[in-house]
Amino acid sequence: MRALITGTGNMGRAIRAALEARGDEVVGFVGRPGTTPRRDASTVAHADVAFEFSHASSLLENVDYALAAGARSLVIGTTGWQSDAETTARLTDALGRHDANAVVAPTFSLGAVLFTELAVEAARLLGPFRDYDPYVFEWHRRTKADRPSGTALAIAERMLPHLPSKRRARLAMSQAAPDPDTLEVVALRAGSSPGMHVVGFDAPGETVELRITARDRSAYVAGALFAADALIAGPLPCNGLIPFDELVRSRTKGNNR
Repeated sequence: MRALITGTGNMGRAIRAALEARGDEVVGFVGRPGTTPRRDASTVAHADVAFEFSHASSLLENVDYALAAGARSLVIGTTGWQSDAETTARLTDALGRHDANAVVAPTFSLGAVLFTELAVEAARLLGPFRDYDPYVFEWHRRTKADRPSGTALAIAERMLPHLPSKRRARLAMSQAAPDPDTLEVVALRAGSSPGMHVVGFDAPGETVELRITARDRSAYVAGALFAADALIAGPLPCNGLIPFDELVRSRTKGNNR
């Protein structure tokens, strides 16, 4: 695989190390626009896959750079843009104009994708019992830019349709008690934790909890490489923007045939 990496932060560096360790070639490793000098995209050796792990403010420019460098398969782990309809539309248009595909996700942890499926099933089973009050809690390093995490938001949104007592999910911010119909999402930013998520259901006499804890970034890197390999190998569950969880489910279904 010939890879272009846009984003020189922790994930970008970890992906580069993993690619080189397995014998792949990194043809470009560039930081945010305006922060470091960049080669003209036309001079970058053709990339089979581009990995975009930077910042929401750099997403579209980095995608344009990757497309100009010839990449037609992208793995996008940048967060904080999914709820912006204009950014989503512009990204979809750019991919369509270049006949390109991009796997996107708030997290590329295979465990987190399957954890979300467990959380949804727990909501389906416990949701009808109003005594079991649901909540979502996540803890990441102090320097993480977004709060709550994209994973926590995705989990909460997937759970909501199965929770008759809840109408919305919101980040816990105010000092007052939340409305009874709010699924509370709590975000802690402290230390250097690579990521921990808890989905719980608290009743007067007991608490049911699901927890996933990342020990380091290797799980996220493994998922990003899995997505890149799947883009190259095909077949894909759809074209254009491909949610990582759909890609994982398509492979799971294939193994169960």
